[in-house]
Amino acid sequence: MFKIIVSGHGEFASAIEKTLEYIIGKQENIEYINFNNGMGTRELEEKYTESILKSEDRETLFLTDLAGGTPFSTAVTLSQNLKNIYVLGGINIPTILAAIEYRDEGNLEKVVVDIINHGKESLVTFQKRELNDNFQSDDGI
Repeated sequence: MFKIIVSGHGEFASAIEKTLEYIIGKQENIEYINFNNGMGTRELEEKYTESILKSEDRETLFLTDLAGGTPFSTAVTLSQNLKNIYVLGGINIPTILAAIEYRDEGNLEKVVVDIINHGKESLVTFQKRELNDNFQSDDGI
């Protein structure tokens, strides 16, 4: 089982935690680390390192809000010096749900592409179309 660290600017990580608890309940082996105003890169790196060290040399997947942002870049820097760390930026709820689903699969390197694809496939667009005169609205699905 790999460890998941969710991180982002402001209260992003805390908000994700609350959202996931609402959708699927409290999850084990996930840590949520906010990057708040006034926090420096060094403090964020210390929080990341502390979390990684608690994972007992397991693979760790960072899920961050913005590719290229400080939470992402700090995780990438750590991944250069420590083994078994993977970093994804620009995540959404379906990406996190996929990571939770796959975390027992074993090798993170093999499932990370599937996790990314879940996030991509979840993005859809609504196209408004004219309704014909025979259209009837039901109360639900």
